[in-house]
Amino acid sequence: MSIRQFFEERFNYTEDNGKYGKILDCAVVNMHTAYIAYETGDTQGKRDVIAVVCVLDYKPNDYYNFGYKDMDETMGPYLYDCPERILKLLTPTEHEWAKKWREKCWERIRAKKVRPKLKKGMVIKFADSIVFSSGRQEDTFRVEDPRRLIFSDRWGRRYKLRRYILDWGFQVLEDFPPERETA
Repeated sequence: MSIRQFFEERFNYTEDNGKYGKILDCAVVNMHTAYIAYETGDTQGKRDVIAVVCVLDYKPNDYYNFGYKDMDETMGPYLYDCPERILKLLTPTEHEWAKKWREKCWERIRAKKVRPKLKKGMVIKFADSIVFSSGRQEDTFRVEDPRRLIFSDRWGRRYKLRRYILDWGFQVLEDFPPERETA
């Protein structure tokens, strides 16, 4: 069953008095977050569409192999990579935390649109160094495979970066900067 089908079974409802709730759209981002456009309404025509954010947890070797934590936008979730298609479905809100959450999501979307598209051979430099589990720190990389996010450093060591790291912002360089001489 898909993530959307799973949540439709749990969130969709219709009451005898005409009130209802249903999922309009669902998007899973980075396998760990689901963003849902959720509509509530009644037979009198009252209708609201809010965002529901679900943090997903997978445990394939456990009897309970899937879990989630759901929260709506009024709870001020600290997850801002909601897709544009979900945000466009939401109805206006007066809730301050929901407004702030929506604006941060739109800021991230705008930043992604102006970010340079990665190309093989491109050299990029992050504002801050990335610290790897080995303890190595690097801030400048050559793009080896933009689709799979494989990069190499100036010595040819290869790294696979997570997509969210690109949201940290980077600049494109002509080539690796010259090495600093140490005395």
